[in-house]
Amino acid sequence: MNYGVLSCIIKGMKPMKVMRYGSKYRYNQSKSNPTKKIVIIAGVIVAVVLAVLIIMRVIAINKASDDNGALSLQMRDGKPAAMAVKTGDICILTMPSAIDMKEVEFTSSDPAVVRVDSAGHTDALAVGKATVTATSRNFTAECEFTVSQNTEPARPDEVTTAIKANEDVLAANRASGDKDIFSITVNRRTNTVTVYTKDENGAFTVPVRAMVCSCGTGGSDITITGDFSIYFQEPWHPLFGDVYGMFVSGFEGPYLFHSVPYTAMQHDALETEEFNKLGELASQGCVRMMVADVYWIGLNCGLNTPVHVIDADAKADPLGKPAAVKIPDGVRWDPTDNTEGNPFLGKMPTLEGATDIELKKGERFDAAAGVTAADICGNDITDRVKIAGEVIADKPGVYYLTYTVVDDFNLKTRVTRTVTVTG
Repeated sequence: MNYGVLSCIIKGMKPMKVMRYGSKYRYNQSKSNPTKKIVIIAGVIVAVVLAVLIIMRVIAINKASDDNGALSLQMRDGKPAAMAVKTGDICILTMPSAIDMKEVEFTSSDPAVVRVDSAGHTDALAVGKATVTATSRNFTAECEFTVSQNTEPARPDEVTTAIKANEDVLAANRASGDKDIFSITVNRRTNTVTVYTKDENGAFTVPVRAMVCSCGTGGSDITITGDFSIYFQEPWHPLFGDVYGMFVSGFEGPYLFHSVPYTAMQHDALETEEFNKLGELASQGCVRMMVADVYWIGLNCGLNTPVHVIDADAKADPLGKPAAVKIPDGVRWDPTDNTEGNPFLGKMPTLEGATDIELKKGERFDAAAGVTAADICGNDITDRVKIAGEVIADKPGVYYLTYTVVDDFNLKTRVTRTVTVTG
């Protein structure tokens, strides 16, 4: 949604000068029964062991997913498998431990739909069906892939570092017709804003969004604590020091939610140095946030929305604290502002160095060497690059390595590299 629409949605009071940035239990013992005790103890031990194994298994599965973003399937001899995937999905086909991967040959019935490399790395390229077969001595396995269209946008409409959760509960509350479904909590110690929606009992206990902020530096510039509510909203509002805040929501006297200050009421007049203080105490009492986040508050949290300002440790922030991204010196735009002219519009993280390469059989290869990544603001995020796939150096063939990087704005870039091993 274009930010200009907000001026028709939120209406406020007359502009005013405000602060800048502004039971005990009894245990009855009975006669001892050694056999019964042994059985109970053994049962507890077995339960604990099973729980640990399950937890370890879950952790292993989650870690594999987090490591490279790829699906995984172990193929079994004579037992056809089926996978439902979407275009763009990656699946790594693995073999039983007794099978030597150097002796396995992978083929696809339709490489235009699903292609497979010499190590079992599959890419879903188009809508349709394709069967991938793995063969070696005394071993044959098949997997039928059904590929549907991936409708997820390449770049989300909202660019923000905000952490979102419980979207199903939020959707149900929106559908209910109740307009007062949000409550805002500001933790001034951690510089985190958490928005809650109602639970089944109508209480604001379900966190749906966390946003990074900057509260007051202290002393006369401290952000007050207590229970308040939003009482006015404006697209722009003057602040002390001849600066302006965008998408302003006042919650108590001169205390406001607003963007990082601008030297003029224009989108390319951001105070860069102040933006780079987000996440730490920096204001004169107000709660500063990224443009996309204060816009969200203005659009979703109307007049009389409860606001609670607390002073607590990180345990009081159920979704955690989102990242505070730095922008280069001289850049006068908030990267989350979707106004036309913003140099950050349409940008995606960069991932360089994953170029196609040809190797000789047995030649040493480091998949991560020379690969770098940066977010849309130019910050180095090379350590976040994940690689899916492998190259079997002693097995001539064609291999696909998929490099993926996600920045703090949840923008993702993916690059596929072809590695050819010759005999």
